[in-house]
Amino acid sequence: MTTVSNADRVERRARWSIVVVLLALTAGRSLACTLHPGDVLLTDLGKQAVIALDAQTGHACVVSAGGLLTLPTGIAVNAAGQILVADAEAFDGKGGIIRIDPSSGAQHAVSQDGYFVDPQSITVARNGTIFVADPNAFDGNGGVIAVNPVNGRQKVVSSGGTFVQPVGIALAPDGRLVVTDREALALIGVNKATGSQKTLSAGGSFANPIGIAVSGAGDIFVADADAFDDYDGGIIQVDASTGAQRTVSSGGSFNSPVALAIAASGQLVVVDYEGLIVVDPATGAQSLSPWSEEFGRPWDITIVP
Repeated sequence: MTTVSNADRVERRARWSIVVVLLALTAGRSLACTLHPGDVLLTDLGKQAVIALDAQTGHACVVSAGGLLTLPTGIAVNAAGQILVADAEAFDGKGGIIRIDPSSGAQHAVSQDGYFVDPQSITVARNGTIFVADPNAFDGNGGVIAVNPVNGRQKVVSSGGTFVQPVGIALAPDGRLVVTDREALALIGVNKATGSQKTLSAGGSFANPIGIAVSGAGDIFVADADAFDDYDGGIIQVDASTGAQRTVSSGGSFNSPVALAIAASGQLVVVDYEGLIVVDPATGAQSLSPWSEEFGRPWDITIVP
């Protein structure tokens, strides 16, 4: 059973009917399934698919579905514009990394078996190395695994130590990996060269920290699925130097936020179990995106660079 199976408990709210702009409305773009900088890419557990949202029109289209995709969780885009997906149950349930051509939707196996047990989220370094957070690898203690994008070879980056169930991963501007651990209720920094771990923030508002995004300025934002009143979750900002937590947004339309990405405008695009919420990081104001019939259960998100 994968980590994301915890989402089964949240099925109580009706689908949204409020239509708002996803990021910004401008004219002149056709509704073709062609990716542009700023477009949103989602993994969808229910549809076993990768879905693209046009950032200017909100139009959704399926980039790739089925095939190797079984339970697509993490998603990232490499420097060549190829889509990389962590799938927790691909390859006979052992999980792995899949590369998707954005223009054709063709899927290619990048890495499988090895250390993988339940690969949940990924991030990509400038040199193309893929870093994977697997909460159940290494005898169930979880850890971070590096994958060579050319030959698929895996290398242990960090395991044991502070990790209990690391699920979210991102790269900070200083090259450090930052990892959310939903059981340790912590944000953990990892030196990707040595594997050394440092707890950056723990406790506080954290109740189920899952998704993470780091801005170019080093601002760290965490999507916590169960924080705050009524366990509806919210977005927490963490000071990378002090570990201080600041509530960015909670309540409102949140049902159980699990992932987020930072748009070029600085707005946070948040994945909730039943759709997307756009959050102003300065004010916490929320805007609901239109529900798309293409959605089954969106899980992770990235922005096309």
